Amino acid sequence: MQDIAIDDLIPHRGRMKLIASIVQVSNDIAVTSAVVADTWPLCDGVSVSPIALIEVAAQTAGVLSCWKKGESRSAFIAGMLTGIKSAEFFVDKVPLHAELITTATTMYSLEDYEAIEATVMLGEQCLCKVQLQIFGLRSKDIQDS
Repeated sequence: MQDIAIDDLIPHRGRMKLIASIVQVSNDIAVTSAVVADTWPLCDGVSVSPIALIEVAAQTAGVLSCWKKGESRSAFIAGMLTGIKSAEFFVDKVPLHAELITTATTMYSLEDYEAIEATVMLGEQCLCKVQLQIFGLRSKDIQDS
C-alpha cells in the first residue's frame, strides 16, 4: 500500500495524534495502527484507560470519512463534530507499548452525517467496539451561507 500522510486526513498533532500509521484505507474501510505511549491522555504511567480508545476510534473514523469524500482535513476547517452513540469496553486498562489495530467501517451516511463503527484490537483480543456519529462542517458550507 502506498504511504498515506495521516496529517492530510486528521487535524490531530502532538500528544493528541494517537494513530501512528494507516494500514489500509478505501471507501469502505480504514485500518490504522497505534502504539500506546505514556504521552497519551488518561495514562497513569503503567497503562491507559480504555476510554482513550474512543479517540483512537474517532481518529480512524476521521481517516475513513475524509478519504471517502476525497478531501483533506483542511476542507473541514470548521471541524468535525463527533458523538459517541455507544462504546463497549472489554478490558479495564491498556498496557503501555501495546500495538493496537483499529478498523472503522461506515454503517450508514447521509450528506455530511455518518455513523461509523470501529473496533480496537490488541492481537486477537478485542479491546472495545465504538459506534460514532460524525457531522463534518466544511469551510465552503460556511462561505455559502
